[in-house]
Amino acid sequence: MSKGSDFEKLGSKLRKGFYIFFKILFSLKTAAYYVLWLKFLQIILSPIDVVFALIEKSRISKLDKEIPIIFVVGIQRTGSTLISQFIEKTFPFFPIGNFNTIFKRSTYFVHKLLVRFYKPNGSYKNFYGISKGLFSIGDSYEVWDKWFGKNHYVLPTEIKGKNSNLADYFYSLYEAYNMPILTKNNRNSLLIPIFKKIFKRGFYIIVKRDPVAVIKSTITASKDFFGTDTILWGLYPDMQFDTNNYENLTEAATVQFLMLDEILNEQIKDLDQDSYLIVDYDQFCQDPFQFQQNLINKLKTKPEYKLNNIQTSNQSFKISKRLNKLHIDEQIKSYIDKWKNKI
Repeated sequence: MSKGSDFEKLGSKLRKGFYIFFKILFSLKTAAYYVLWLKFLQIILSPIDVVFALIEKSRISKLDKEIPIIFVVGIQRTGSTLISQFIEKTFPFFPIGNFNTIFKRSTYFVHKLLVRFYKPNGSYKNFYGISKGLFSIGDSYEVWDKWFGKNHYVLPTEIKGKNSNLADYFYSLYEAYNMPILTKNNRNSLLIPIFKKIFKRGFYIIVKRDPVAVIKSTITASKDFFGTDTILWGLYPDMQFDTNNYENLTEAATVQFLMLDEILNEQIKDLDQDSYLIVDYDQFCQDPFQFQQNLINKLKTKPEYKLNNIQTSNQSFKISKRLNKLHIDEQIKSYIDKWKNKI
């Protein structure tokens, strides 16, 4: 079993890297292989990235430090990747993702030079938050780690550098792209108060999903990432959250979900009504057009989001049947009943 602090240990990092590499290798999925391709590009293009970053050190942004930026957030396995992909393909926003992962240090010149080639990728294929396509949206942890650290499983105890460094990074990108910025990262679900303080014009799309589906999917992902059902994958409510305190991984995953959902709900209470939209994943899959209209209605009073050239879409999405193979619904529901009033 596991606790949040375990993921900072070398053994846990090596185990995860080993199992996820072989998971990708034998997946026979192009989206999974794209992860390896991105890592390759990141390595070979690193010298160019460093050179541009050094040149940009003396550059001063001319912006007024207020930019339109959208944060798609949600507990792991809620479907935030699919929803962020849909927004990327239908709204005139620039996605933070694969391109930023490759050029994680530079913030302006390489982006200004290559933004003319940006075109939303038509594919919805992804592998655990990483989508196909050079410019496609993704978790882009290589970017966020500069401020929030490399433990992707817990709320960081401190922010590296100054808040202004985080702000300057995205201000510079916005100046290069000249489009509202779209971001997606599950760890950011725990960091909304920080973003609210830094980005006054920020907007939050909060993805929710049926608890049983989220918990089952988290358990499945745990086996994918660690090759065992004794280590719990996903965000931990805090560094000391310990799965050993529960009967089994299913109960631990249930408490994990309930605690994270409570944290997210408390953060939502501090947001202005016009600064966020809550979307249910199942409803989105059935009727993405309605979600699109709801988002337009929220953003149309904010001229900085430039809602021209929106691509309307009437398509729907199939909900994965993979989780049907895991027959633990009743057990999860019993654990939800046990813990829902104790969190």
